[in-house]
Amino acid sequence: MTFLRRLHVFLRGQHHLMAVTIVFGIVFAGAGLIAPLLVRQILVWHAEGTVETGALGIIIAVLVGSFVLRAAGRYGYGAFAHIVAYRAQHLLLVTLNRHIQSLPHRFFENRRTGNLISRAVGDVEAVEDFIAHGIPEATLAATIPTAMVIALGIINWQLMLISLIPMPLIFLLTWFVMPRLRARWGSVRQHMAELTGAVAEGISGFAVVKAFGREPERRAEIDRAGARFRDAIVRTQALTLIPVGVLEIIAGLGLVLIVAVGGNWTLEGIVPVADLFVFVVYLGMIYQPIIQVAAIGEDIQKAIASTDRIFALLDVRSNIVDRPNARPPKNPRWTVQFDQVDFAYDRGAPVLHGVDFTVPEGSLVALVGPTGAGKTTCTSLIPRFYDIDGGAVRISGVDVRDLPIAWLRSNISMVLQDVFLFEGSIWDNIAFGRPEATDAEILAAARAANVDEFAERLPGGYDARVGERGVRLSGGQQQRISIARSILKDAPILILDEATSSVDTETEGLIQESLSQLTKGRTTIVIAHRLSTVRSADLIVGLADGTVAETGSHDELLDQGGWYARMYEIQAGTARWRLGEQQAVQHA
Repeated sequence: MTFLRRLHVFLRGQHHLMAVTIVFGIVFAGAGLIAPLLVRQILVWHAEGTVETGALGIIIAVLVGSFVLRAAGRYGYGAFAHIVAYRAQHLLLVTLNRHIQSLPHRFFENRRTGNLISRAVGDVEAVEDFIAHGIPEATLAATIPTAMVIALGIINWQLMLISLIPMPLIFLLTWFVMPRLRARWGSVRQHMAELTGAVAEGISGFAVVKAFGREPERRAEIDRAGARFRDAIVRTQALTLIPVGVLEIIAGLGLVLIVAVGGNWTLEGIVPVADLFVFVVYLGMIYQPIIQVAAIGEDIQKAIASTDRIFALLDVRSNIVDRPNARPPKNPRWTVQFDQVDFAYDRGAPVLHGVDFTVPEGSLVALVGPTGAGKTTCTSLIPRFYDIDGGAVRISGVDVRDLPIAWLRSNISMVLQDVFLFEGSIWDNIAFGRPEATDAEILAAARAANVDEFAERLPGGYDARVGERGVRLSGGQQQRISIARSILKDAPILILDEATSSVDTETEGLIQESLSQLTKGRTTIVIAHRLSTVRSADLIVGLADGTVAETGSHDELLDQGGWYARMYEIQAGTARWRLGEQQAVQHA
C-alpha cells in the first residue's frame, strides 16, 4: 500500500523495536494457544485411560507458566509498540513542521491556520495510533491464524480444509469495503480540519467578535462545522462497523461447518472428541485477530486518511529556494535596486508593473501612496518572500534570486505593521531578533526602542509574560518590542512598515529619536501613511496603481503639486481639525 511505503520512511531505525514488538505480540497470542492443547491431552488420557502419576501437576504448572508468559508478552507488546509509535510521531511532527516553515508566503495566503494545525497535530496523532496498534495487530492477524491453521492441519488436515471454506469471503470483503472507507475517512478528516479552523479563528479573533457583538454568529458557524463533522463521522463509522459484523458471521459459519462435519465424524468414531474440542476452540480464536483488526478499522482508516493528508502537505514544494550557484557577494554594498519590477499575487491581476527606483547604501527612502498602491508588496520582495514576474530586485548589484536565502534575510531587519509577539516574556521576544546576543545588548536595544519605559513598571519587569500574540500589552507597547527586536538584529538593511503607527505622539517622538540613531549608516526603506514622519527622507517614492508615480525630496514633491503635495496638505488640515467643529459649523 502506498501509504505504508511512505510511512516506512519515519520508521527507519525503529525496525528492530518493531520486530521486538511483534515477537512479544506472538508470545502473547501464542501463549493463549497452549491451554486448549493441554485440555486436549487430558481428554486423550481420559479416552485411553492412560493417565500417568503427576501428569496433571505438570499440565497445571505448564498452564500457569503460559499465563505468566502471556502477561509478559502483553506488557512487552504494548510497551515497545508505543515506544516505536511515539518516536515515529516525534519525527513526523518535527519533519512536518520544519516543512511548513520552509513554505513560501503564497502558500499560507490560501489556507486557514486551523487546517494546518489539524494536519500538524491531529493527523500526526492519528498516525501514531496506527503505528502503535494497527501495524502490530495487522501483523498478528496474519501470523497467529497461520500458526493455528498449521496446528489444526497437523491434528486433522481434512477438518482444517473445511474450516478454511469461509476464508475467501474475508478477502472479498476487504477488497470491496476498504477503498470506500479510505475515501470516507478522508472526508471526515477534512471536516475535522474545517472545524478546527473555525474554532481557532474564533479564539484568535475573540476581541473583534466581542467588540461587534457577533458571538451568536460565531457560535452558529462552529455549530454548522461541528454538525458537518458529526454527520460525516456517524455515517462513516456505520460503514466501518459493517466488516466487524460480517466477520462475526464468517467466523460463525466456520464453526457451524466444523460442528456439523466434525461432530458427525466424532459420532461415527472417525475424529476423537479431543481433536474436535481443539478445532472448536481454535476456530473461535483464529478469527479473533482478524476481527480485532476490523474492530480498530476506524483507527486504521483515520491513519490512512491522515497519512494521505500529511504527505499531500509534504509534497508541496516551495518555489522560493536557493539557486544552484547562489552565493553571497564579497564586500557587499547595501544598495537596494528595483529594476522594472513586475509582480502579481494572482495571474491576470498585476500588483506592480515597471517599478523602478534605487535606495543607495546608507540612505533613507520612504515609500508613500494610497492604500493598495503596492508599498508593502515592494518591501516583501526585498527579502524574497515572493519571486517577481519580471525585472529584478537587486542588493549590492546582485539579483536577490541569486543570493542564498538565509544570508539575504539575515541582513534585513523588518518592523512590520502587523506586530506578532510570541507567548513568552518581553525579554524572550526582544532576544528573538538575535538569540546569541548578550544581556547588555538586549537591554541596549530595549532602551533604544523605549521598552524600558513600560517594562520596568510591569510585575516581573522584562520577565513579564506578553500573552499569546502580545494580548496583555497595548498596541504601542507591542510595537516598541518589535522595534527593539529589529534593533537587536543589527542588520545593514532596515525596513520599517508604519513602525510608529500604534504609538501615541509622545512615544512616537521618543521612537523617532531612537530610529534616527538606528538608521545612521544603514540602508532604510520606510513605509508611511503619515507624511509628516518622512519629510527628512533622502528620497520619497510615490506609488500609485502599482507603479512609480513621482519621486523626489519632500520639498521637490511639494513643488510638483502631485499626489504627495495634495495628501500632505490634507493631512496638515486634518491635524488642525477638532472633534465637533463640523457639527458646530452645521448648526451655525
